[in-house]
This record gives sequence, structure tokens and C-alpha cells, in this order.
Amino acid sequence: MNEYKKKRVLNSLHWCNKYNAYEISIIRYIYESNFSSLCSILESISVVYFGLVILVFGVFKLIPKKFFFKQKIPKNYVFCYYVSGHGFGHATRVVQVASEILKLQRKHKLYIISNAPKFIFQGAIDLGAKYRNAPIDAGVKQPRAYTVDRRETIDDLIKFLDNKPIILNKEIQWLKDVKADIVLSDAPFLPCAAAALVGIPSAIVSNFTFDAVYSGLCEGDELDDTIKRLVEHVIKDYRNSELLIRLPGYIPIPSFSGTQLYPDNTITSSSLTSSKGEKTLYNEEKSVNYLSDINSFFSSPNTSKFLKYHRNVIDVPLVVRKSITPKEIVLKNLGIPKEIFTTHKILMVSFGGQNLVGIEDWGTSSLPDNWIAIVCGSDGINLPDRFYSCPKNAYIPDLTNAADAIIGKLGYGTCSECIGHGKPFIYISRPQFIEELGLKRLMELQGICVEMPKSHFESGKWKSYIQKAYDLSLSSSNSVTTIKPLTHDGGFIAANLLENFLDNRNYYFNTLSDDNNSRINDNFYKINTSKVLKNSIT
Repeated sequence: MNEYKKKRVLNSLHWCNKYNAYEISIIRYIYESNFSSLCSILESISVVYFGLVILVFGVFKLIPKKFFFKQKIPKNYVFCYYVSGHGFGHATRVVQVASEILKLQRKHKLYIISNAPKFIFQGAIDLGAKYRNAPIDAGVKQPRAYTVDRRETIDDLIKFLDNKPIILNKEIQWLKDVKADIVLSDAPFLPCAAAALVGIPSAIVSNFTFDAVYSGLCEGDELDDTIKRLVEHVIKDYRNSELLIRLPGYIPIPSFSGTQLYPDNTITSSSLTSSKGEKTLYNEEKSVNYLSDINSFFSSPNTSKFLKYHRNVIDVPLVVRKSITPKEIVLKNLGIPKEIFTTHKILMVSFGGQNLVGIEDWGTSSLPDNWIAIVCGSDGINLPDRFYSCPKNAYIPDLTNAADAIIGKLGYGTCSECIGHGKPFIYISRPQFIEELGLKRLMELQGICVEMPKSHFESGKWKSYIQKAYDLSLSSSNSVTTIKPLTHDGGFIAANLLENFLDNRNYYFNTLSDDNNSRINDNFYKINTSKVLKNSIT
């Protein structure tokens, strides 16, 4: 056998020996023989075997691994969403987030716990949410829609904290009974403490928390010491939360580090934008794909470790309800004749379900010529000519879409819906309510707003403000702005974020438990470091 054939047979010997295709004795026999035909056959067989190996490997790579390996079925979670009964703004945005959670493919279960009326949550209830009425926060006492009774608010907070042990024990037992996986808060503080004692995470979904609101009631008198002492109790409960989903129009939130406690460092509208280059949703420098960023963050191998040691703040876009019913049908259902609403501009007056004062003084002189007004929540009240009432359970986004201008207070629901529908907003200031600072800044940059003094509102001197707001809306539609508009998918983003947060949190603790064969120390909830995730994720 010449050297070339010997080399070929040796190569075949090496390959076959490696993969145990033939017995060594047979290979040696072929090598020692001088039959070239057998050598060729052996070489051909080795090529065929090698080709089969490559083919099988390729098919294996193409077929999804779930056909070869048992995959863990994703869990359907139980969300318990606690909602402040103070005004309707908390409830309306919760409906959006809750609805998006219920629309997720995994079909989670969701409870809404609030002392706000059930009808506000109907949109989420229709999708499967369960409503439970419970006294879960003290709120703020407002004799009028734009004023705060400071003393009564603090008295109510004292009473609530006195009863806290009873309420807390009840909520702990209820969370265990429903097998809750996470507590969401917008924005009562007690549920965050209940979640920690049950051993489940909690997340705040809001643009403010009540520790800031109560701190904002300090006025330099003897009541301040009481307020500061009470606020420390409130902050302590909020600090049990692991995640803050921060909505547009936010103010500093004391329970998360990196924020300031009022009134020690007075905040102004201008200070709400970052002075250290921190991104806010008002001055983004680049476009952000929120879902892509969120998914990449939660799929990172370092994320599970990160989640244990940090309390996280993530900004989301605008959470806003949108209109459903066409304008003409909405106005006809209110009993407004077609010949009226087709020849008049429409003003909507809305104060988030809170008391209106001075209706008897408004009169038709309050409105410019060829304007009519729709007053929300005015059932059973005698209104002047050209004023129309709508029921308390009316779907406000439909009315917002039908109106040419809106009068109200600076609340999240009204502001977000004015921005979402491109409507000008005339607001009556609430200087005692600190949330207003963030929302005013939001409206200045993302919407159209005009301030009306409280005295002019109550005496019916509206004309000039209505006309100014309407004129601004006409001019803004033709102007070019450098401010990047907010997207309106904050509810969708928040729902996906919360599901991913739970998936990865559970993966981390399950892995840790398997590795160490030990229980997780629930005291980690009290770790107080935090990180602000800029542009949603960094």
C-alpha cells in the first residue's frame, strides 16, 4: 500500500476509533490488507457517519428545547391593588394599570382594595378584578375641592395610626387568605407594611406619596412637631416597598433615598427638573423603547442579585384613560339638543368628585357668548341657564374629549386626560396640596394650562380665562415645540414591568433556596439603598 493510501486509512482509523464505530481489530485488519476497495469502503462509511452526526446536531439545534427538556410553567400571580379613596384620580389611573395586568397572556388574578366607590373601578371589574371596600388610608380632609383642613387632616391621621394594629392584622390575614403574591399601592402606606409582614413584595405606583403631602402641611407653628412625628411613621411603612413605578408629574418621594423631605428643603416648580443631569420624563434627550429596556434589564444575569440589594425607581410614560364614545352620542345622552352643541363651544367643570362651592353665584355671565358648560357630579343641583349636569358615574374621558376646555383642580386624572385628549385646562390652585407642584410642571411642558384665582372661580368671573385657554389651544396646534411629548402607554408598560419583576424576583429566591437549602431571610425588605433607573432602565 502506498503512503497516500496508508495516510487515508490512518485518518479513517483515528475517526472510527474516536466514535467507536468499529472494533479496533477490524480496523487493523483493513489496514494490514492491501485491498484498496475495502479502504475506499471504510473511508466512505466514515464520511457517511460524520455527515449523520452533523445532520442530527443541526436538527437538535433547530427544534425548540421545550421538546427535550421540561420547562417550568409560568405562574399566574395574585395582585392586591390598594387604592386611596382621596379623590378619584388614584382610582382612575389604577383602572388603567389593573386592566392592563388583567389583559396579560398569563391571566393573573387581581383584587382592588379601596374606600373609593365601586363604580369608579368598573372598567377593571368588567375584566375580572375583584373589589373589596376597606378603610386602608387616612387621606386628606378637604372642605372644598381646592382647600385642605389642616387640623382635621392631622386628627384623622392620628386616629388612623391609633387603629393601625387592628387594620394591619386584618390585612395580613386577608393577604394570606387570598394567597397574594404582591401588594400594589396607589398610594396608602399601611399595605406596604402588611406585605412585608406576610413576606411578599410591595410596589408603589404613583407620582407622590402621602408622607410628602403631610409634610407639606407644616406651617411653622406648634403643630409642626406633631406632623413630623407622624410622618416618620408613614415613611417607615412606605420603606417596606421594593419598587417605585413613578408616574409623570411626580414630586420627591421621601421614603426612597435621594429625595428630600418637606418642608426642610422647599421645592419649587423649577427644581423639579434635574440639576445633576438626571433624566426626567420632561426633558428626555433620546428616545427610549421602554419594553425593550425593561425586558433586557430583567433578563440580565446580574438583575437577580441587584433586586435583593436595591429599592428601585422606574419612570413610566403617561397612565391615562382615553375616550370611548363619539362626541355626538355623549352630548345627546346628557340631554343637550343637537342645535345647541353644534353651535356652541363646550366647557367641562370637573373637580374629581369633590364638593363644588358657589354654584349659585355662577350664572350665565360666567361663560363667554356661544359657550355652554357641563358640570360633573352635579346630580340634583339647580344649575343656571346654559349649564348642564352629568351623573357622578359618567365616564369623564368621554366628556373631556367632547369639551373645548376644562376647569378643575390640578389632579393627576384631570391633567393626564387633558394632555391625552389635547384639551386646554383652567385650574384653581391648591397651595396646601404639595402634589400640585409636579402636576403644574407637567401641564406647563406637556399641555396647555391657565390659572384662575379661587376668588374669581367662586364669584363666576370666568370669561377671560376660558377665552385665553381656548386661544392658546388654537395657537399651540400650529406651533412647533422642542418638548418631547409623553407617550400614553404607561399602564401597559407598568403591567409588563410588574410581571417581569415578580418572575425574576421569584427566580432569584428559588435559585438561592435551592443552592443553600435554607429559608430566605425576610429582613432584606428593610434594606434602604435605592437606585433610580434613568430612561426607565440603565
